[in-house]
Amino acid sequence: MRYIQYKDPDAAALRDLINRVKGERSMAKFADDIKITSPNVKVSAPTLSRACNWTEGSSPVSIDLLRAIAAIAPPDSGVTLDKLAEANGMRSAADDSDLARQQLAAVRRKYAVEETERDVKRILQDEIASREYSFQQLNEFSNWRSLHGYIYQRDRVFPRNYTFGFSVSGMSPCNTWKFALDQMQIPKGSAESSIEAHVGNFINKVGAVFASDSFEGELYENEKYSFVFIDRDLYRLFLKRLNDHDILVNGLMTALLVDLNEGRVVEETQLKRYDGEEAASFFKTPTTQPMAGIEFPDPLEMIEDEEDT
Repeated sequence: MRYIQYKDPDAAALRDLINRVKGERSMAKFADDIKITSPNVKVSAPTLSRACNWTEGSSPVSIDLLRAIAAIAPPDSGVTLDKLAEANGMRSAADDSDLARQQLAAVRRKYAVEETERDVKRILQDEIASREYSFQQLNEFSNWRSLHGYIYQRDRVFPRNYTFGFSVSGMSPCNTWKFALDQMQIPKGSAESSIEAHVGNFINKVGAVFASDSFEGELYENEKYSFVFIDRDLYRLFLKRLNDHDILVNGLMTALLVDLNEGRVVEETQLKRYDGEEAASFFKTPTTQPMAGIEFPDPLEMIEDEEDT
């Protein structure tokens, strides 16, 4: 089996494993015994001593010497070539290839998530602009991925994070609109219990939004907050979970269902409020121009979200 060096050896682990094989023998006797079973390997007492006392900056132990040591390891010592290689900072070529594939898959997943986020943001920009509202993008420090958002919100107990948001000039009753996006798309035929688990995972992510509404709602009186889904089952079961538990809110919160294929918001449902007030859905406002070909503000031009600073 071929091994690949990927980090420095773990000196303590290497010393422990080699000493388990060495036992009570002197280094000279240990070297002689290795030569008997592995005559083609260059080994001496000083070589073994250096292997047992590896120091930072030194070369790792050769895999040939580790193979020779493993070849005379007593069955009850628990020492194997794989363990010696691991202690020496090596992994098998197969493991290295698997890791490379995993890393590539992770990169692809990250790209897919970012692409979905860009698509949903573009669709919502289209929806706003097609109704002739001007808008600017809010800063995205409070996107769950950055400590900056938590620093800016240290004046409150429950940070209200969001995936992206806009300041929409003239929008009523609020001109700040924040969105929490659930990028999940559930495979067709998935069990309802599995979908419920994904709903719970999303609620866990945005739980502080509900807490901020309950305990610090006065900070968000001029803000609309929407939970955005691209999967109809997740959208449906999210609303069902809230309704089944009689969840009421103080502020203006909605759930949105976005159709990526059609490139539009197909449904908006307002979460029930304590005061029973209902706002007209933004998306019931007729569009005044086609959504294609609209010129948008520079997406990199951001404004400071005064509610979160």
